Amino acid sequence: MAGKISKKSWGQLLQRLLTPNGRKEVLDLLCQEYVEEIRSSIQFRGDAERISYPQFRDKLLQIAGQEEKHAEWLKARIIVLGGEVPRVSFTPQQGLNSWERLRLDGVRERRCIWDLEEQLLTVEQVDSETAELLRHIVEEEKKHREEIVEMMMRSDPQGGLPIGLSPIANE
Repeated sequence: MAGKISKKSWGQLLQRLLTPNGRKEVLDLLCQEYVEEIRSSIQFRGDAERISYPQFRDKLLQIAGQEEKHAEWLKARIIVLGGEVPRVSFTPQQGLNSWERLRLDGVRERRCIWDLEEQLLTVEQVDSETAELLRHIVEEEKKHREEIVEMMMRSDPQGGLPIGLSPIANE
């Protein structure tokens, strides 16, 4: 029967929940994601300052604000779980032009989505509240990526994205 968990699996899951290792794994992930959300916010704010299109500037600033909100949610969860919030230092990447900056932003969002989705199974086994928070963040990150891709397509003078440069390539 698909989806049924054996007694042995339940025992392993309960053991993992009760060990500090499972909690430490979740805290480590939350800290990593907190750092990435802060870095993304810094990157998007910097890109917004240098972008040629005012409507894109506003959108990037809105996305940066949402990334900061994600970081606050992650920070709160880290504290609830008894962890220490990491310090963040970051130097933003510099794209050659608006299109290149947007491309780098799209790649950043894609990487964040992949990293979170990869970790969700482990987190679900250890802490369902944290897993729900991360699922919500993943959904918002997907929206951000879509908005960035749309901005890229509208800013590209050729009107299309070469496959190798698309932030959604290989999906």
